[in-house]
Amino acid sequence: MRPFSSSSFVLLLGGLLATANSSAQNAYITNAFMPRYAKAATDYPINVRVRNSDAATPVYSYRVDWRWNNGPIQMGDFQNSTGIHPGEYMPYAHPIAFAEPQGVGVLQMWVVGPGDTDHTNDTLTFPMGMLSNWAVKNVLIEQFTGTWCQFCPPPNALTNTLDADPVVVVAKHHNADEFSNTGSTEYWNQYNSNISPTAVLEQGEGGTYLANANYDQWTAEVELRKTGVSPVNLSITPEFNYWTRELTVDLSATFTYGLTNEFILNAYIVEDNVPGPQTNAPAGYIHQQVVRQVLGGGSGTSGVIPGTTVAGVPYTHSYTFSVPSEWNADNLRIIGTVSQRQGSTLHAVNVGSATFISVGIGERNDISAALSVYPNPSSTDLWITLPGERAQATVKVIAADGREVMSRQLVLGTEAVRLDGFETLAAGAYTVRVLRADAFAEQRVVKL
Repeated sequence: MRPFSSSSFVLLLGGLLATANSSAQNAYITNAFMPRYAKAATDYPINVRVRNSDAATPVYSYRVDWRWNNGPIQMGDFQNSTGIHPGEYMPYAHPIAFAEPQGVGVLQMWVVGPGDTDHTNDTLTFPMGMLSNWAVKNVLIEQFTGTWCQFCPPPNALTNTLDADPVVVVAKHHNADEFSNTGSTEYWNQYNSNISPTAVLEQGEGGTYLANANYDQWTAEVELRKTGVSPVNLSITPEFNYWTRELTVDLSATFTYGLTNEFILNAYIVEDNVPGPQTNAPAGYIHQQVVRQVLGGGSGTSGVIPGTTVAGVPYTHSYTFSVPSEWNADNLRIIGTVSQRQGSTLHAVNVGSATFISVGIGERNDISAALSVYPNPSSTDLWITLPGERAQATVKVIAADGREVMSRQLVLGTEAVRLDGFETLAAGAYTVRVLRADAFAEQRVVKL
């Protein structure tokens, strides 16, 4: 199949303003949404709001028309009202659903009313791709937040709820707090918003969706975007070596159609269940979907996907990263994105999330039965013996919440070796893990 161009796939949420005849009613439509990519030959209802921008003349009678690719005009039914005054609106449901066969085109819709002959401020334009072969589209919502933000707990709770939806992916970029990082800050700066809380859907949809602080709108907006599909399947494989803490992330984008445009990849390391402070929240607050790092930086990774893609061919890129010991590997996952770049803006073509796959343990022998860690319980430092030939080993102490709180390089054998620093840890249960080149062992220890 010949690739089709998506370079014009820019969602325009408002028309161009122009000076209208002062004697004419000046109706326009808002709150319309059509997905960037949609299922071919499937009904998509057209529901909009008719508003009035005239300072004096109410709109009493109106209808909405639409057409696809400059084809026949699909006229709506006239509705009469007691008068739409400036700043007011009336909902309008078009009687004819949008359902077009496979192909690329432009959907236009506009309002018609007696005396309103100027459509330059009320025509909405939606370039779209109608797909007969498509992938499930996951919806990305990114929130700008901070532990210092007094208004953030309610929207944090809202996005936690949204994240439970299997086709919704939430990422929270923290601002000027203990969870902020260079990659996340660089990425968020493209949205020109330093207000918390705000959110951006689908990476701003090519610059048409601005950072939105009205979190009561986020759920409905996410639901609208779930009506779309995607022209690309995204595979995410994050392999994590538990002992070396080296992470390798393979992203693979396979298009269902050939497209011509600039596409980029990116991946976020996200941590859930992170305890930390939060203004205007009770003690013991738990943060979710914390973006710890943006592996492709603010600009993402270009050059992996060619300018013209071939359907069915996977385009793969690998990221590597050394995960800091203070991050709980059991709560980490990867968000992967494939995006369309339009100048300085992005539009999320598809997004996904995947938990870590542990590697580097299964090939080693479990010799936990031979490990001796004492005294246990203990209020002092520990002593370790591991019968057999003396050998270099990495010894880690893991807290009950999964966080690594200590790491030492020791030569272990039959003779006891001191694990210094254990006595400084807080009281509680810990796991002592020992890694050698050929074996591993672990033992639970209680600190008094």
